[in-house]
Amino acid sequence: MICPHFREMNVMQHKDRFTQGLFLLSAAIVISGCSNQVSSPNAPPQAKPQSAAAPTHVPVPTQDIAAHAAESTSADFENHEHRVFSQQGEDGIIERLFEFIEPTHRYAVEFGAGDGLEFSNTRNLVLNRGWSAFMIEGDDGFARRLAHRYRDIPRVKTKQAWIFPGNIEQLLEDGGVPRDLDLISIDIDSNDYYVWRAIVNYRPKVVLIEFNGSFPPPQKMVVNFHPMTYWDGSDYYGASIQSMYELGKRKGYELVYCENNGVNLFFVDRGYYERFGIDDNSPIKLYKPPLYGPLQGGRAPNGRGHAQMMDDIVIDKFRIKKVFNFDR
Repeated sequence: MICPHFREMNVMQHKDRFTQGLFLLSAAIVISGCSNQVSSPNAPPQAKPQSAAAPTHVPVPTQDIAAHAAESTSADFENHEHRVFSQQGEDGIIERLFEFIEPTHRYAVEFGAGDGLEFSNTRNLVLNRGWSAFMIEGDDGFARRLAHRYRDIPRVKTKQAWIFPGNIEQLLEDGGVPRDLDLISIDIDSNDYYVWRAIVNYRPKVVLIEFNGSFPPPQKMVVNFHPMTYWDGSDYYGASIQSMYELGKRKGYELVYCENNGVNLFFVDRGYYERFGIDDNSPIKLYKPPLYGPLQGGRAPNGRGHAQMMDDIVIDKFRIKKVFNFDR
């Protein structure tokens, strides 16, 4: 999740997404439905998404989740969390991951790069490890500061663009990203699940992706896709750890860590998984409840997480109804 003040951005800044969103809507819906799993023509129809007004949770006792979260993996990620520029401990986890995996190009991509300084998941790699990077940011102000910050570092490319399932691979191609890049960081506070699902021609070794910790395992949850949606400060964003885990499995990735604050997940290409010596990477084993948001009133087992606000997302007179999908 990016800096909390971002949710207070005037919705007028999202109007420039309107034309792009409608133009890309058809392609986005088609491409976002792609996956590495081939569906049978005789497969039964998908269940209709359940309304956000009546979510059906699969309860998991809080003490069971806490007990699982207390156990660490052999890679000891928990004790390697530290921040240099990242929001939480992402910098340390990324460094630890690439102690087990030799990078090919030392190349990273970050979606939702912000201003390239505060809460950046790639700046430490660029400045202190000599990596190259392609950083994409939608907000005009952040994107200008991002471009200015890296203007004298030729191995870093920046791009101002809103990211959709329908344009993500074109952005990667235009940015000259190697198809076997080393790291992708996805934090766009909305359609993260669908964007990752749409990436089929690029194969990062490591995927860092934000998840919605308000929905504990084994609860599946993915917000309804809409190209114009954005984070409004509520718990309506992204996908649960269970849904991200299952998506990763279909794409040939294995979950290796959930950040201590319950914000981000770390996946590795299945070919590298055995190197980490993890006996059980199931969501209930690795899940950590959110340590953000109010102390009470959230959906997570510890009562935390962002607020439950079911008002429609509004851009000018355009309304986006909130729908939680519990079947993905």
